[in-house]
Amino acid sequence: MKNRILRNHLPYIIVFSFVTAYPAACRWFGFFLKPMAEKVITLLAVWLVVFGVYIFLNRAFAVIEKTHWNKKIGWTAAGLAALIGLVLFNWQPPAFPSFYQVSIKGEGLVHLTGIRSAGQTVPLDTLSGTDGWQLDENVWIYSGSGQGVLSLSGSMNAPLELEFATGPEFGKTQVRMLAAEQTINLNTPMPDYAIVTPFPASLGAISPLWVFWVVLLALSEWLLAAVLLYGLFSHWAAETTAVIFPILFLLPYVTTIAGHNVSLGNDFGPFYYVYKTYLLDFLSNGRFPLWSPSEGAGYPFFSDPLAQAVYPPNLLLAFFYRINQGYTRLDHQIFTVAAVCWFSLGLFVWLRSLHIDRRFALFAALTMALSYKMTELLRFPNAAHEAAWYPWILLALTRLFLSRDWKTVARWSMVLGFSLICLFTAGYPYYVYYLPFLAGPYLLFMLLPRIRSVVFQMDKPDWRKFIIGFGSACLVALLICAPYLLHMSQTVAQTSGRAGDDFHHATMYPFDFQDTIESLVYPTAARPEGWFYFGALGLTLILFYLAHPGKRSLSAEDIELLHRRTWPVKAALVGWLVFLSYISYGEQSYLFLLFYRILPEFSALRGWGRLSITLLPGLALLLAYALADFESLITCSDNKGRRIQPWMWITLMGTAILSLGFQLFEFSRGITDEYWNVYFIPRTGYLLQSAANVFGKNLLPDPSVLSMVFCFSFMAFSLLAVGLMFILLSRPSNHKDTFWLIIAGLFSAINLWYGGPWLWNNGFTVREIREPGNYQRMMSQSLSTPRKNEDSTLTLSPSFSVGSPPKWHFSRYQDFYFNVKDELTARDELLGVSDGNRFFFSSSIDQTSISDFLTDAHQYKVDPVVHDYTGDSLLVEVTAPESGYFTFVDNWDENWIARVDGEAVDFSTLFGTFKSVKLSSGRHEVAMAYCPKFFAWVNKACQN
Repeated sequence: MKNRILRNHLPYIIVFSFVTAYPAACRWFGFFLKPMAEKVITLLAVWLVVFGVYIFLNRAFAVIEKTHWNKKIGWTAAGLAALIGLVLFNWQPPAFPSFYQVSIKGEGLVHLTGIRSAGQTVPLDTLSGTDGWQLDENVWIYSGSGQGVLSLSGSMNAPLELEFATGPEFGKTQVRMLAAEQTINLNTPMPDYAIVTPFPASLGAISPLWVFWVVLLALSEWLLAAVLLYGLFSHWAAETTAVIFPILFLLPYVTTIAGHNVSLGNDFGPFYYVYKTYLLDFLSNGRFPLWSPSEGAGYPFFSDPLAQAVYPPNLLLAFFYRINQGYTRLDHQIFTVAAVCWFSLGLFVWLRSLHIDRRFALFAALTMALSYKMTELLRFPNAAHEAAWYPWILLALTRLFLSRDWKTVARWSMVLGFSLICLFTAGYPYYVYYLPFLAGPYLLFMLLPRIRSVVFQMDKPDWRKFIIGFGSACLVALLICAPYLLHMSQTVAQTSGRAGDDFHHATMYPFDFQDTIESLVYPTAARPEGWFYFGALGLTLILFYLAHPGKRSLSAEDIELLHRRTWPVKAALVGWLVFLSYISYGEQSYLFLLFYRILPEFSALRGWGRLSITLLPGLALLLAYALADFESLITCSDNKGRRIQPWMWITLMGTAILSLGFQLFEFSRGITDEYWNVYFIPRTGYLLQSAANVFGKNLLPDPSVLSMVFCFSFMAFSLLAVGLMFILLSRPSNHKDTFWLIIAGLFSAINLWYGGPWLWNNGFTVREIREPGNYQRMMSQSLSTPRKNEDSTLTLSPSFSVGSPPKWHFSRYQDFYFNVKDELTARDELLGVSDGNRFFFSSSIDQTSISDFLTDAHQYKVDPVVHDYTGDSLLVEVTAPESGYFTFVDNWDENWIARVDGEAVDFSTLFGTFKSVKLSSGRHEVAMAYCPKFFAWVNKACQN
């Protein structure tokens, strides 16, 4: 039977495997750049592999038989969505050889700043200019006089891109590629860049055969996307929507418009992106970096939470880096938005496991995933990925609790274990610590019979299976992650301001009850560290549900809805949220003060308003209950002639009055959070200004007007939400209708979109080009390159940083660095800021001042010969003029080992922080290697 079905579908499998294999051959295996014979061999090889995979998948899962492939409306929608996706994400073919004839003329001042062929930079001297065009360093300049032409003619890889400087001083340029001519206005209010890629002229003069190859690629990728979308929406429409909608919601962060994209600011670049691109460059070349010599004069890399070094998805990103030869900020923004998508999908699947209708589960999941809390985390990619695993952990706990056989227990134990591993390694320890506060009350619900029977619909759980599954998953996850967590805790313990027992540190960024109310109705005044605004309609629905008397069931109403209305269930869910919120109030909370005294590591965390991330699952469950309850009211048929009961209008009017009253009270007193005035309004204004600038428009929003518009909009949405619910309650309906949910969803999406996602934007910036970092190669260069005195984290150039941001890097190093204000010149010489020198030989290292040490070291002329330096290890040959100390000005850590002439020796430390070894007179080979326990196998130098 299976074989007959397979034979019937074989033509479809062949075609679909081809439209998968051909793009793979083009994108990953350089199909376009190969000779014809190699083209055929490559395509056939990839095609056969993909064909075999599809045969296996169809035999295992019967995907083709389970899908109804004859829905014309479905195909039309999928084809249109695929086409829109290709356009939105700026479809371009991979590099292929072409021929170009380009001429550029100027009108007024013109600067050509770059030309790229298939993403690779082309030297500007490849072009030739006449009469008025002049090459000045890295820019072709046309001053406005003369009738000259800048020209380029020859073969190169397509597509071709030209980059021009724009600004108020520039004029226009005419670009002619083959027969296509385009006039570009370079005059914009602010300095910027214009990337010119006229399609299809940017592909050059291609032969009919190349036209065939490129068109075939476009059709294959369009068809592949259409088939995938059709299949996904046929089987998992709600799940696919939960993933795709956040991408559309945050589209300016994940794609380019006119060669620009909205970039993320704040900590995104210096504290997250630099670590990720550095790590991926090493991983793609088969190395795992352990030590970071480029920040704070040396600091652990793999155990630094910011590096997210052992997070499992890094393997996929390293493959992406290898294939694409680089990783840009835009790529990392996509990676960050993917966490929001994963969180959304996780919430949806978790809610479905609690027997929530898929429509309500989708609405609630998207509302919380797009709330101000999650979009505020875009500046913290590690935190976003940590949060993304919360609902999957709750899902695994739920499924384990509901399991009736050992096979199911084993499956969900593995899901729980993997989710915990990802949570432990995602690089934001705060959210690891928050997990017990989130999961504890949820586990308590399982113990309370009345709550358990409603939330889980389980009366007699199999506790033995649950405890074994839960315990084994936690144990395995802890054992796997223990080496990493151990080193991470050791690193954090040595880091300035992170060791704990500092009440001022623990209560920084305060959040209180007023902030909670502001987060619900008036986020302009709430501290963004803890705000969680999820829209006026969501809040009104929840309050309406909580106010609904649970005394009687409506006709034809599911009895489960009546059970959910009972006060113990409402009290349990609200209590869960109150418990989490109360902890976040810091010194104003007795619970916080208790935990500060009794819980280990509690005092090491700060900004406890961030705990609000744990509110989102509970709020999602409450909102899903509220949606189901509300629909039962608008579809009931036994309200005795009165659809709007007294409790309904009292609740809605009370919500409107209290919300609007609180908003007007705060607005009349000018109460706004400092972040709102310092970051959000200026950043939003700059985003509008820079976006308009790209199109040559001058838009300069007044900050006070912009702030007022946002403040009034929150008031307007509060009233509109109440009005919408009045309308829906008044609208006659005797059946379940998805239309009202679509209207409510669009209302909430608009309410959430125009504000929160843009708090930490960094304006409209020109698209970056992917280029491999080759950071390993800069290690040897760094030893002769002057270092920088800047308060930065990891640097991506040979000029390493010796500065240190507050509350980061080793405490002992910061004690040295910041306590020598009267010896700044000497400090710069010691640290290599003056001349890049990192090596010193001295008779002693007991000096108390840098000047005394340098005086000692200046007596000796040593010229170390570096044989190998990887950042994780150093092999150097030194001739000691007498017995003394050889110092490498790089921070010491207990995991560093040293050998002199092959014999293990102990380190001494200069000024308590830099590595030194004792040498006798004569020639020596000195080896130093960073060999942390359990990870030493990564560093080859540790094995020698």
